[in-house]
Formats: sequence, C-alpha cells, structure tokens
Amino acid sequence: MLRTALLSSAAAAAALSMPTFAAAQTSEVGVDEVVVTGSRIRRPELTSVQPLQVITTERMEERGFTNVADALNDIPSVGVPISPVGDQGSFGVGRNFINIFNLGTNRTLTLVNGRRFVGGNPASIFTGAAAGGQVDLNVIPTGLVDRIETVQAGGSAVYGSDAIAGVINIITKQDYDGVEVDGRYGWSDGGYDDWRARITAGKNFLDGRLSLSGSYEYNETGQLGFVDRQRTAEQLTFALNPANTSGSDNIPGQVIWLNRRIPEVTTGGLPFQANTSSLGRLVTIASPSGGRVTAQFGPGGVLVPYDAGTFVQPSVASGGEGMNLAELSSLISPVKRHVATAFAKFDVTDNIRVNGEFFYSQFDAVEPYNQPIYNAPLFGGNSSMLRMSTANPFLPAATRAALLDPANGLAADAANPGERIFYLSRASVDIGNNKTSADGETFRGVLSVEGDFDFLDRNFFWNLAYIHGQSDGSFQSPNIIQTRFLQAIDVVRDASGAVVCRDPSNGCAPLNMFGDGAPSQAALDFIGVQFESEYKILQTVYEANFGGDILDLPAGPWSFAAGFEARYEKSDFNPNAPQEAGVGRSAAITALTGKFDTKEFYGETLLPIFGGDFTFPLLHRLEIEGAYRDVDHSQAGSGKAWSYGGRWYPIPDLMIRAQKSRSFRAPAITELFLPTATSFMTATDPCHQANINSGPNPAVRRANCEAAFTALGLPADYSLVSQIQQATVQGATSGNPDLQNEIGKQWSIGMVYQPSFVPGLSINFDWVNIRLEDAINNFTLTSILQVCYDSPGGNADACSRFDRGTAASGRPGQILGRDEAIGNGSNSIGPQTGYINAGYTNFEGFTAGVNYRIDFVDWLGGAFGNMWGGNPGRVDVDLDIFHVERQETSVTGLGFDLNRDHGEIGNAKWRAKLETSYSRDPVAIVWTTNWIDESRFNNDFTIETRYPLKVDEYFLHDLSVTVNLDALTDRFGMGVLNDARARFVVRNVFDTKPPHGATNSANAYGTYDFIGRYFQAGLTARF
Repeated sequence: MLRTALLSSAAAAAALSMPTFAAAQTSEVGVDEVVVTGSRIRRPELTSVQPLQVITTERMEERGFTNVADALNDIPSVGVPISPVGDQGSFGVGRNFINIFNLGTNRTLTLVNGRRFVGGNPASIFTGAAAGGQVDLNVIPTGLVDRIETVQAGGSAVYGSDAIAGVINIITKQDYDGVEVDGRYGWSDGGYDDWRARITAGKNFLDGRLSLSGSYEYNETGQLGFVDRQRTAEQLTFALNPANTSGSDNIPGQVIWLNRRIPEVTTGGLPFQANTSSLGRLVTIASPSGGRVTAQFGPGGVLVPYDAGTFVQPSVASGGEGMNLAELSSLISPVKRHVATAFAKFDVTDNIRVNGEFFYSQFDAVEPYNQPIYNAPLFGGNSSMLRMSTANPFLPAATRAALLDPANGLAADAANPGERIFYLSRASVDIGNNKTSADGETFRGVLSVEGDFDFLDRNFFWNLAYIHGQSDGSFQSPNIIQTRFLQAIDVVRDASGAVVCRDPSNGCAPLNMFGDGAPSQAALDFIGVQFESEYKILQTVYEANFGGDILDLPAGPWSFAAGFEARYEKSDFNPNAPQEAGVGRSAAITALTGKFDTKEFYGETLLPIFGGDFTFPLLHRLEIEGAYRDVDHSQAGSGKAWSYGGRWYPIPDLMIRAQKSRSFRAPAITELFLPTATSFMTATDPCHQANINSGPNPAVRRANCEAAFTALGLPADYSLVSQIQQATVQGATSGNPDLQNEIGKQWSIGMVYQPSFVPGLSINFDWVNIRLEDAINNFTLTSILQVCYDSPGGNADACSRFDRGTAASGRPGQILGRDEAIGNGSNSIGPQTGYINAGYTNFEGFTAGVNYRIDFVDWLGGAFGNMWGGNPGRVDVDLDIFHVERQETSVTGLGFDLNRDHGEIGNAKWRAKLETSYSRDPVAIVWTTNWIDESRFNNDFTIETRYPLKVDEYFLHDLSVTVNLDALTDRFGMGVLNDARARFVVRNVFDTKPPHGATNSANAYGTYDFIGRYFQAGLTARF
C-alpha cells in the first residue's frame, strides 16, 4: 500500500521538484570549507559519520513554513513535539520544542550557528514538557536562516549536554546584501487563519569589510477548539462493552463510544438526593406527559428535565445533556510573536574578524479553552459536591417545592426545621475556566572574535566568543479563593428580605449556584483571584576554540579542533502569593530558584588514511575521526563524553560510515532544585481487586498485597476497591540535588550511494541504536506502587513513600493523602514522589532516503530540448523513510514496567515523506505526501482489553506553487519586477481527517493534522 500510494503520488504530481533534504551528504553550500554540525573541524564537503539531514531556506519558503519548528516537525524521524496543538501545561502555553526519535524534547540539543541558545522551558513541574533547557523555536527568526542541519544519535562530545537523540543546528546567513519583504496569509474553513509579515535587509560597507544585516517578522496564528473540528467534536472515547462477559471470552472489554458526555455534572447544576455519584439518586420532577423525570437546574434556577443519555460507566455516557468536554478543550492555541535579529561582521584585518549577533523575540499566547471549577461526585476534597439546603433563598419557590416533593426523599436539614438537604454537582464555567495566558521575551547576544593564520605551511583557525541569553515571561489564569467561595455560597435573607452572606465579613457578596450564568459580578469579584507566575532563565557562555592541520599526509591533512567552554545557567520561577498559598482548587505552586555552572574541555581529530592520490583497490578513501569531552558540572560532578567513527569509500560512488559515542544529559534545574511541592495524584493501584492477579509476576504481586493487608489489620484476601484510580489525593514531590548525568550510548552504521552511471541519484541508509541509562524521571505514584508490590519480597524504600488506611481508619486499605488519618496517627505529607536516576530506554531503527534529480535538458537534449526554449525544466524526487524497530522504556529501571512504545500512536513503526517537484522558470511546483503507518493504542492491549486495537494508516498531501514574477513578466513583455515571487500553498489537499479513534490518544495531537484543508498565499520581493 505504501509503495503504490507513494509511486502514484509521484506520477500524479508529474515529476515536480526542488531539493528538500541534502540526505546524500553532497555540499551545495558554495564555500571552500564548511563546519558540519557534529564537528568543529573544517572540511571541504558536507559529510558526517552520523545521519545528517539539511533543510534549506528555499525549501522552507516553498512549503510555506512560517516557523522553523514546522519544517523540523515535517521530518519523519522527529517525534511528537511540544507545540501549541492540543492540551498544554499550565506553564507551557504556546511553546515549540522538538523531539527527535521520541526520546524526549529535553534530549535534543538546539544550536544557532553552532552555539547554545538560551532555553525557553520554565523551571516548574507544570510546563507540560520534561524538565530541561529546551529551546523554544518560536523565538528563532526565519528571515536570515540559511539552512537547518539535523544530526542524529549523539553530539555531546563536541557540544556537551543534551545531545542524546541528536543535534539541531540553525545556521544563519553571514552576508546579506539588499532588502527583502515577505507577506503571507493562510486560512482554513472553520474559522482558522494565520499570517506573517517579514522584512530582511543587509548592506556591505568599507569595500566589503563591514557587513550589517537584520530582520524583523511578525507572525500571528489562529485558535481552534475541539468543537471546531468534526473529528474532535465527535468526543470519541473507549468505555465498557456491555456485550463483554469475562476476561477470556474473546470479547473486548472496551469499545468505542461516540458523543461522550459526563452525565454526573452539568454547567447549570445537577441536584442529587444524596452524596453519591449514582444517577439513580438524581432529583426528579413531575413530567408533563406523566410520571417523573430526572432534573437539572436551568436558567433562573428553574428545575427542567434532564437527559443523562445512554449511561456506559461512571463519567461516560453517550449523548444526553451531561457536560461536553469538547466545549472546554483547546485544539490549537493562538500565538502572536515578534522576532528581530541583527548581525554584524567586521574584518579587522584579512585574517581577524569581529562578529556580533543579536536576537530578540516577544510572544503572547493563550489556551482559549480549559477545564472549569468543579464540584462533582467524581472528585474529592474541595471539588466534591456541595451540600445545599432547600432553605437557600436563591431557589425559586417552584424549585424549592419540587425539591421538597416527598418523591425525592431528601434528608432533613437539622439546622433549618422543615427544610431538606440536597447535593449540587456543577461545572462552573461561569465562575472560572482556568484559561491560561502567557507572554515572554527572549534576548540573546553573541560577541565573537575569530581568525586564521598559517604556520609551518599549515593553516590554523581560532575563535573566542561570549554568549549571553535571557528568557523571561509570565503566566496568568483566573481562579477562586476557596474560603471565600464557601463563605459566598452560605447565604440567608436579612431583615429587609435581601439575599446576603451569613458571614458578611470582607465585603462578602452572595453567590448563586443555580443555573448557568447565575453568579453575579459582585460575587465573582469577591471570590475571584488572579494567579500569576513569573519566570526568568539566564545563560552565559564563554567559549574558545582552536584548530587546524597537524600534518600533511598523502591522503590529505590530519586536522584537529580543541576548545574550552564555561557555561552558567540560572532559573527562577516565582508564583504570586495566592498561587503559592494554594488558595484555589489547584495545588499550591512552590517558588524555585536554582543555578549551576559547568567547565568543559573538548578535543577532536580527523585523520585521512587513504584518499587523494594515495588509493588502493577498495580503498578509494578512508578517514577516521574521534572526539572527547571532559566535563566538570557544579551539581552532577565530573563526566565525560566521547565519539569515534569513520567514513570508507571502497569506490568513489559509495560511502560507508559508522560511529559510536557516549553522550549525556546533565540534570535540569527543576530536577535538582525543586523544593517540596504539593501535588495532586492518581495512580494505578496493583492491590486493586481488578489488578491484584495481574502484573509481570501475579504471584509476587498478590503475596505482597496480602502481606500489606495483614499489616493493616485487614484480611489477607481483602477485596480492595482502590479510590486512587479515580480520585486524587494530595501528596508531595521534590527535586534531588544528588542526581547524576543521564548517559546515552549510541552507535550507527550506514551508507550513501551516488552511482556515477545515474547522474543525480543518491541513496542513503543509516541504522541507529541508542541506549539511555540512568534516565532521570519523576518517580510517580504509579511507579512507586509498582516497585513496592511487584518486587520479590517487596521494596522497603518504595513502600515507605506512601501510607494506606488501617482497618481502624475510615478508609481501610486506601492510599492516603496529606493529613488523612492512617488509623492511630496522621499522614502529614501524603505520597512522596520525586526525581531519581533509575530508568532506561532502548531505541533502534533506521533512516533512509532516495534523492533523484532529473535535468530534462540532459535527457532530451538537442532540438527536442529547444522546444521549451532550451530549458525543459528539472524534476526532483526526494523520499525520506523512518522505521522504528524497537523503543522500550522502563521508568523504574527494573524492567517489569517495560513500556514498548514502537508501533503506538505517535511512534509508528514506519513513517515516510515523498516530495516530488518540477521547476522551470517561471514556475516551481512541489507535491508532498506524508505517510504514517497504522498504529496501535497500546502494545499491551489485546482483544480482551478493547477494540479496535489500532488506527488506520494515514496519508497527507500538500501542494505548493511558486511563480517567479519577474521571469513571468519578462516572458510576456510586461516589464521587469525586481526578484519577486508569488506563492500558493494547499496543505492537506484532500482534507484528510485524523484516523478514526486516534483522538483518544494524547499523542495524536502532535502526529496528525487537525486543521484540515488549509490555503496560503504569499508574495516575496527583493530590492
């Protein structure tokens, strides 16, 4: 199917082209020597011992990418990113982090011109991204980008921390002469649009000794909610299959249900007869057609009939009038960004240059939809249902009478004779929706001095650089003060008959909770509070590099590079007083300050063994290279990274390459310095009655659980219905100053074949193996419980991190939260989670590509070619394939929790992209097909678990057309435009929706297209 579809796509596009990726490793940079990402040694061609892909600025422009993140995410080997698509962390709105090989965004290093860039990931556990120094690609301009190089599987020996999955190096243009303006507007059906305006300018002075250039761009993207797109508006979910009879009947336990609603809660409020989640205890009213029906609060507090839909299981109904999560979920968050750059280069002498780089970015983003303030039977603590009395003066007389109807059997209100108690379930979208907005600025400056000289007939180079970056910003979200909320809902009538707070202190305004929109503005002002958090990230780097030729050998010069780097990082995260105090419904947010410094030395060498005039049969060229880095980190201590590899050309047309390396990721400031912070947790409980006979070794699990029950004073065969799987408990998490570096061990082997008998053809293949050891993970409550009960004989350390209620407590066997009674004593902390070096990940797969350029003038030639004015055009075909053979992760490091990710949604076993383009002035056309293999929801699921087990394969087709306007007007004698190009782009040409069922996976939102068919028109002119 893949082969047929890709070939038909190529045929349908009628051979369209312009090169996409320089996968063949051939250089079109146009300089005598280049510095390739992954090395600091200058070399005559763009080659690497590691898999290397290059995205040119021309390709970015032709595809209509307005952000470098969009171009990178188009590479098949780049996994699920952190982006403005889908749900985002409270302190991560609007970010763009790249994720090579799905190893985590914090394990991909992003550079600009070969140097580190200040991170954009705030030091908090609520960012939605793994802790680290990830660079937010929103702050990178596109105007002066020359190309983006991506090196996979390593890079720490040359660049230091974080380069485990690979390195992204954004290389800017060093000299720019002229002025270019660019504008583009994009739109899609359903209310989504975006646009970008950009100006780039540069000029050479003093006979070329001084070069000044800069750019400014403004980009604004639209917003979408789940209700705005059919696939997400379907509200698909997996839930209980009523046809299932057992765990061995070959009938799935869960199936897909559409139009999901949460029947236990509405935005106007549901009255329950008792404190229970059973829909059978909803208050009822008389039906005009006879009998009684369940009721909900409508406008004005009037009780109206309520349709709960088809009940499936707790929190899941199909249809009905329960809460619709699609109305409260963001699909795409809008981002507005200003990005400016300035570059200067001055030749002090013919051999000494001074360079300056300046980057500035400002952004605003918002998550337009979010979950509201809840009071519902699905939650505990402050978010549980509200105990209400029929004496509440906000109740209309008819509503009060309906509630007091004996058919409802409400319990008496002891405090108000003649009144009754009912319980209110409400999703209070009219009180607070937790909608988070964010803003931020990034500054980065580089001052460098570089030069070269000859000594003993050999060439050497050197450079010194100072880099300073700062990223800061804030997050804002509305919330409530819980104590004031409870004060405001406790209402009575005063002597004049007005509804007032029973406790009028602090200017309390009464809060009406009956019916959507019932709260008054005065009440909202009284209970409301604005949560605000500020962050700042500082990075300062001092860098020195020196290199050149050691010795001229028959095969070429033996070269080296060496250098020193001192880096200082600091992060601050400061919530305002209400947020730090935890006055609302969310956990208290702890302020965090941390810093570290690192001193690092590196050296690398490139040794040609055969080549040039020194060749033998099957040894046309052979060169080896190696690098070593010594690290002294103020927190993680000393460490090392190394790599070695080689390139062998048995014949001029074939290069075989291989490398082996040891990389590392130093612990992030959040992981090191997070103070003990409150956290609300849920978990999978191994001792739950449905889980006790499963796990990697069911007999071990059952024995450990039975021993725990006995120690609690419960029967060994106690049947536990664990509440931790549905309701949260309050616990604590913290950083770990004793963390050590993560270690990545990588090797790759591959080849590049460019047959001379087929000009323009290049084939590449690279097998990659990565083993991540001592991975830093936040040891969650689920992991703690697994280690405790699935380890033979139990694990005392893991078991000591939580408490269960004894037989004498009110919650026997339950995982207890902070300040809950254990039995004879109190658990003052709750479950204790935190960061440890424990996990591992094993990755194995390959990248492959085929590039074929056909110049028709070479094929057709002669008079036949002249029928097209001597230029019949050119075709480029570029196929990029990525295959995941193995990807498995153990958070505990013990292996029994092994999660096999390969083949699951977001990490398909096969991905491919085919770009086929045709160019002939004045037109260039590009047709792109992206293919994602069928993917499973979870590799551990079987037909007994759920159906379907997987989603279908996915094809996405894009088309772009670029017209050279000055060439067009020349042809028709209409005058000359000065280097102007018009562009028209159609993404998702066939309006292909994500696979059915995929929306049930969080990874779908960084994998499939949710915008739908999208059009873009643009114009670029250079003066």
